[in-house]
This record gives sequence, C-alpha cells and structure tokens, in this order.
Amino acid sequence: MIKKNFTAQARRARNTIWNAAGRYDFEPPFLAFYPDGEADYYFDMMIGLADKWLGLSPLWDFFSSYETHPRAEEFDAYLWLGLENCLYEKEVEERPFLDLLRQERGRRFFKKQEDMSRQQMEHQSMAVYTQQQARWSAVCGQRGPLMTPREKKMAEALLFPGSWDTEAVVAAMESFLKQFFRCEPGAPRKRSAAASVLKSLRRHEKQRKDRMIVRTGSGEGDHERAVAQRHEGLGRYAGPSREDRDYIRAVFGPCLISEAELRILEEDLCCGENEGTRLWISSGKQGDMADPEAARIMEAARYQRERNEAFLKEHASQVQLHIKKLSAQLDTIFSSYLKPSPEQGRRGRLQAEKAYRLPLLQDDRVFLKNSDDVESDICVDLLLDASQSRLNSQELLAAETYILAKSLEKSNIPVRVTAFRSLRSHTVLEILKPWNNQDCQGLMSFFSGGWNRDAMAFQTLGRLNDDMIMPGKKRLLLILTDGSPNDSAPLTAGGKRKEYEGAAAVKLAAQAVAGLRREGLRVGGVFHGNLHNLENITQIFGHSYVRVRSASQLAQGIGELFLMLLRESDKD
Repeated sequence: MIKKNFTAQARRARNTIWNAAGRYDFEPPFLAFYPDGEADYYFDMMIGLADKWLGLSPLWDFFSSYETHPRAEEFDAYLWLGLENCLYEKEVEERPFLDLLRQERGRRFFKKQEDMSRQQMEHQSMAVYTQQQARWSAVCGQRGPLMTPREKKMAEALLFPGSWDTEAVVAAMESFLKQFFRCEPGAPRKRSAAASVLKSLRRHEKQRKDRMIVRTGSGEGDHERAVAQRHEGLGRYAGPSREDRDYIRAVFGPCLISEAELRILEEDLCCGENEGTRLWISSGKQGDMADPEAARIMEAARYQRERNEAFLKEHASQVQLHIKKLSAQLDTIFSSYLKPSPEQGRRGRLQAEKAYRLPLLQDDRVFLKNSDDVESDICVDLLLDASQSRLNSQELLAAETYILAKSLEKSNIPVRVTAFRSLRSHTVLEILKPWNNQDCQGLMSFFSGGWNRDAMAFQTLGRLNDDMIMPGKKRLLLILTDGSPNDSAPLTAGGKRKEYEGAAAVKLAAQAVAGLRREGLRVGGVFHGNLHNLENITQIFGHSYVRVRSASQLAQGIGELFLMLLRESDKD
C-alpha cells in the first residue's frame, strides 16, 4: 500500500538519469517509477539517454504543449514507448548489455502487472496497457495481445527508429497525437463534457497517483510538481457528511424508496465491515439541474449518452444480428425449461373444483391441457458495474447490455437493468430499465465513474422491497463485472480499518453471492475483464460465470450461463 513519498526511490531515479545522460548539472523533468513506487531503472535510463541523444529541453517543450489535455498522462505513456524504441536503437551499439536490460524490463512488466493492486489498475488506461503489453511481449519473444486494427497501427507508429533526430521525433509525436486522438499540441482546447464529469466524479474518490513516468517540473531545477506517489491515509476517513448526501441526491435524483425504508436498509447493511457507508437507489434519471456541479455532471452524462447512441447506430446491423441470434438461443433454452401454459379443454387433467359443472351444466370444458405457449415463471436482473474501471468500454458495455436486455424481452422474459457504483462512501444503484418498461433506450444512459463496493451492491439488490420485484417469479441475477471489487471507503474489520480491495473485498463479494443464493436467487457472473481477475471471478461465482470479450460471444456465453442457472434451479 502506498502511504508516503518515495524520496529514496526518487534519488535513485535521478542518479540513474544523470548517469545515462553523462551529466549531473540539471534537474530531470521526468522520473520513472513502477506502479508500486519502485524506481524503474530501465525507463530512468531512457530519460537520461533522451537528454544525451535528443535533448530533454525540446522534448519537455512538446510534452508541456498538451499538459492541460485531460488525457495528458495517457499521451505521456504512449510517447515514451515511442521514445524507448528510438533510444534503444541509438544506444545498443555502445552498450550491448542494454539488450539484456530491455528483456529484463519486459519480464518485470508482466511480473509487476500480476502484483498490482486494484487501485493501481483502476487508474491506468487499458488502451495504454495494451500497447505496453504488445511492446514487451515482442521484446520477450512472447505472443502479444489480441488487438484491433487501430491498436495495431498505433503499435507500429510507436516504433520510432533510432535513425531519427530530435526534429523527426517531435514531428512523429505530434503526428501520432493528431492521427489517433485528434489532438493538436499547443492549440487552445475547451475541456470536454466527458472530462468534466470524470473530474467531478473522481474529485473525492481518487486517492492515489500511480504513473510510470512522473513529471517533476520544468527541467530547470524547480519543483512545481511533487515527485510523490501517495495515499491520503485511512486515519482521515470520517464517513459521509450531509454535504455528501446532498451531492448524491443532486447528481442521481431522489431516492426511489422512502426515507424509512432506506434507513432500515442502511441499519441492516451499513454496519460491520461497511460501517460508515451509506446507500442510494435512483431511477437513473436527471438530478437537480439547479446544483452547478450536478448540472455539469448531467451535461457530461448526456454527452456520454450521445456517444453510446452513436455507437449503437453505427453498429446497428451487427446489434440486430446479435439480438436475433441470442433471442433464438434463449427461446430454445427456455422452451425446454419453462412450463407449457395450461388451457381449458374437453380432455386432459380434471379440475376437481370445476367437476360439478359437468353433470349440472353439461359443461365438459372442465379439463386442463397443455397449450403450445409456454408460461414464463422467470425474471432476470442485470446488475452492471459502472465504476471507473469501465471507462474505456462504456459504449461497448452499453451496447452489449442493450443486446442482452432486448433479447430477453423478445423471449418474453421480464428484465430489469441496474447500474452500481460507489461515490463519497455511498453505494448508488441506478435502475436504468425497470421491470414494467420494455423500452431499452434507457440503457444508453450508462456512464462510468467512481468505485465499486460489490458486496454492498449485491446485498442491496437482493433486499429491494416487494413492490420493486416481479411477484411469483423466479429471479435470475446476472452480474456484469470485471471481477475486482474496490472502494475508497475503507473496510472495517475487528475494529480496524483497511483498504477495501484485494482478497478481503473479493471474499465479501463471494459471501454476498452465497447469501443471495441461500435466499433463492440464481446468481451468475458475466466476466468482462482481464485474465488476472479470473481467480476472483471463480471465488465469487464458483462455476456459474462466463467470460464475454465481445458482443459476438454473447449468444453462446449467455446461453451457457442460463443453462447453468436453470439446471441449478432443477436441483432445488
């Protein structure tokens, strides 16, 4: 856990840079660290070599030209990958051992990724991670990640050759940002709505700064930016305030249950490990536009909705194909497990309570027979993780959830969709699509931000009062997750506080799922995340989960999951 400034590691990083540069008369504008705070020897050497071969001053000028861009840290990571290849090729003839150092850096990349905490994973860009993985896989002679055509072009563009001089490198970096991100360094830029909402959502939630390359100043000896990777500390946690409650109400709108019901839920669930947390259940509709901060968030949410709708429209033919395929598979599955709807007839199973009508009224329609229609006794809850870790997949997740909900509706299976996240110590459940509404357009309102206290969200959904569930129906709960529960509010255990992350958080999520199953819910996981979280998924859901990496896998994956859950139901 990162708790303090890594002054010793910062000194080590500076010494490595000065040694590689061959001079000690400057303050490096960059330092390189691994996510756990350890100095990254190889990339610190690259920073020094950048000064030796290209000059850090013109490079700093370029990096400074986009420093106000909301994706500046992501751009830094991309461009240092490009610089790494260029500097390696320039230096390897003079220092043959650099080849071994590079391979060791690749091996350490994969080892460090396995050891990263959820907070460290939370704040890294998965798009950058894909490029890093591609680079170090090639260096280590391993099979690289699956990449889209755009990602492949990016990887090729970041192979800056060693023959380039400073001017060519700067031109290539500028071209890279323009081509792939439509960013023109130095040009005036208005902050986008999406950036505004993320800033608002993360203001009170983001507690760590984990970067591979840390900007430390102007390169002229000043320290305008602190060289520190820090945690604000659990001792300062005081729980939510009235201001936090007002903020949640303003952003997400009024609570759907009464104050008394909410108080009962919080008394039952916001205790023990969850002491100091709160709950909120909303309709996913507009909050209080009179509140300036809430208004900005609503504006950004509308912006993300437009992006989701545009994505759905752009892929309309594929979406309809996936809906058709999945609904057909669901029809096949449910026709085997659902009961035929009984209808009255002149033969079949005698209805004892109506037998008197046969001799008395000469009414021979006192029998029940099976019709060709089936009677659905199933309803499906979809619970969608809307935390910040889904930031790079919002449009895709909205589309996949739309496909799933639409397919269930076509199969006459009632479905409700709820998104959950944690903000300011509140676990917020947003009902994007209620049971009684077959219109799935509300799912386009999905956007990500905040944290995720999974166990609390699972328990809350299981405890919603009777007028919010389908009476007489068997509930199946599908949880769409990346398998990594984590919250900024601490975990209280044995009178002590510790981070709500890792094995402890996974264990609580598993206990919550087990509790729901004891209450009669059939719970399954739809895993949409990295392989290093697969063990978490297995611990939380047992064998009742499927991994879905694209919309094309929905039909087969969801079909298999429904079969698993229905077979569990048969055992009862």
